[in-house]
Amino acid sequence: MKIRLSRLAAVAGASALILSAAGTAVAASPAKLTLAIADTTAGATTATGNAHVRVVHGSPDAPSVDTYAGATLATTAKVAALSGLSFGKVSAYVDIPAGTYSIKVCATADPTVCPIQVPSLGLTAETYYTIAASDVLASIKATVFTDTPAPSGQGAQLRVYHLSANTPAVDVLSSTGADINAALDNLTYPNATGYLTLPANTYNVKVCAHADHSVCPIGPAALAVSANHTYSIFAIGSLTATTATPAPSAGTPPPTSTVPGNTTGSSDSLLALVALALVLVVGAAGTLRFAAVRTRR
Repeated sequence: MKIRLSRLAAVAGASALILSAAGTAVAASPAKLTLAIADTTAGATTATGNAHVRVVHGSPDAPSVDTYAGATLATTAKVAALSGLSFGKVSAYVDIPAGTYSIKVCATADPTVCPIQVPSLGLTAETYYTIAASDVLASIKATVFTDTPAPSGQGAQLRVYHLSANTPAVDVLSSTGADINAALDNLTYPNATGYLTLPANTYNVKVCAHADHSVCPIGPAALAVSANHTYSIFAIGSLTATTATPAPSAGTPPPTSTVPGNTTGSSDSLLALVALALVLVVGAAGTLRFAAVRTRR
């Protein structure tokens, strides 16, 4: 079930900024459609009284950003584990005491440039959140997902997030074109599947247009999964970009990897998918949209 966070949306809407082209952080060329894959098992904790927050940088032309949190906007401090994130990076879940916070997201290159300023964001204890930035910088948005990681020895737990704004609905199929599970069909932006449990194995998968399974911009690609692990797969980037430019950042847990989209076929026929808080960024003139949606599955 998808639940819109009306409070967060209202706060975010009030904090949308119009940015001038001047400044030290500017938009780059959009990066091509890509998968970011994270094994989040090691980051999942059960600390009583804490919320658990991670950030995904999925804006294909946005620079690296840092996240600041505090009791008020004037007293925010940088959250190191949620900072220095570049496109394609997924942070670990960070334990944060439950409560209400003020949040700022600023350019790593210039901490005085903070296009996102959220005066009040409530975090609930024992709840996991993924805060994902998506779309190009000029129309960037944040989507908030509620996660329920619960790995078990019965198999690998898998969830797919569609975060490519200009990619239509997609299906995740086996390399032969067969359905893996109905839950992986007709996934639209900006949504996520529920959690799917698969036997530990290596799967060859591809991502195809829901409307035409002959159009498969990603894959076939090998996905190895282990029992008692939870995997998050994020489809990020731009369908119309011509080059893949995920910027690696050493030492960012949990382990993440990227799989570039298929380089064959015309860009206007490409469709695809699967696979900071609040990674929204800096630069370029225009109105920065910040819409928040919480997804419960």
